[in-house]
Amino acid sequence: MLGLLEAREKRVREAVARLREEAERGPAALGDAERTLERLVNARVTVAEVLAGPPFPDAVAQPVVELGEQAIQLPAAGEGVHAPIRR
Repeated sequence: MLGLLEAREKRVREAVARLREEAERGPAALGDAERTLERLVNARVTVAEVLAGPPFPDAVAQPVVELGEQAIQLPAAGEGVHAPIRR
């Protein structure tokens, strides 16, 4: 009878040791998963903001190109400038 109890105690001790190891790995895995989730949420929010366009209508109305000391203001897309179509 004592031999059976000792064998069972040994199995339970091994199970406890395995569970302790898993419990120690758990917080690290949870932290990694939470950081990944936060990065994905931030990426989705950033993409949604970019796709929504500028926050203010005049924020990117007309691009400016600087050439040395000169600055040339380019017309906004679709604003009266048309390139000829060559065939």
